[in-house]
Formats: sequence, C-alpha cells, structure tokens
Amino acid sequence: MKWLFRIIAITLLGFLGLCVAGAFMPAQQRVDSSRVLNADVLTVYEIVSDLRSYPEWTGLGGPESEWVFGGADFGTGQTAAWQSGDAFGSVEILQTEPGQFILIQTVGPLGEQTVTLALSEADVGTNFLIEAERDLGGFPFISRVASLRQKAATQKILDSATDGLKQMVE
Repeated sequence: MKWLFRIIAITLLGFLGLCVAGAFMPAQQRVDSSRVLNADVLTVYEIVSDLRSYPEWTGLGGPESEWVFGGADFGTGQTAAWQSGDAFGSVEILQTEPGQFILIQTVGPLGEQTVTLALSEADVGTNFLIEAERDLGGFPFISRVASLRQKAATQKILDSATDGLKQMVE
C-alpha cells in the first residue's frame, strides 16, 4: 500500500514540476528562417502571395498531399486545405502588402500559427524572411513545455520552405 502512495506522490510532483517549469517559459513561440533569393521582389511576391504555388515550394503536406483551393483568386482572402494520409491542414491569406509582406493563418499537425512572409530588396536579389508565431496557452502551462518539440519541427518546415522557394525562383 505504501508503494501506491509513493507512485501517486511522484506523479503529482512531476505534474507540478511541469506546471512550474511551464509558468516560467514564454507564452508565445516564434521561429524564423531567411534566405537571399536571386530574383526581384515582385517576382517573389507573385509566388508567395498565390496559394496555388504553395504545394511546390512550402513542403506542406508532403509530395503525396491533395490540395483544395477556395476564396479569392489572388492575394487576401485566398484559402487552401491539404490532406496527406491522416495529416491535414489549412492555410488562409489574411493580409498582403505588395512587395513587402504576406500574413497567413495556418492550421495543421503542429497547431494553429500565424506566419509572416517578409520581402525586401537586397544588393543582389531579394531578402526573404518567413516567421511563424503561435500562442502556447495558459494554465497548466504544460503546453509550453511540449512546445519545445514543436519548435524543432517548425524550424525544419520553415527551412525546407525557404530552400524550396529558392529552388523555385532560381
């Protein structure tokens, strides 16, 4: 009977430990990736502001994914959904500023996040920055601890997307 109380006590202490650790972690997670692309700003903007090009360069859903597009034909208001096996997600363009940035809302296996695609002129080509931001929730703060795994996966996806866009424009 003593061992049962010890197991319960250790489980509770572990839960409290995770809650305390999570309370001291940031409430938001921000991950980014950037590249200099050998193309002019407007060419890059035309690609990243059209959701129909996303299967080619973002890597969302993988090569076997099926995509469905809706909403506006171009720019703000475009929507898309993808499915690959058991995984699925959606993308929506919330705001655009030609030649400067695109603000996107994504929902997928890594949760809901806001993604900013920023463009600026470089000495040769275009500076491209992709930044994903997500809220990690509040009490019991365990989602903040779990987000450490999500951060590495998000970084991998963003790096893959910047590499894919670089290959597409060059």
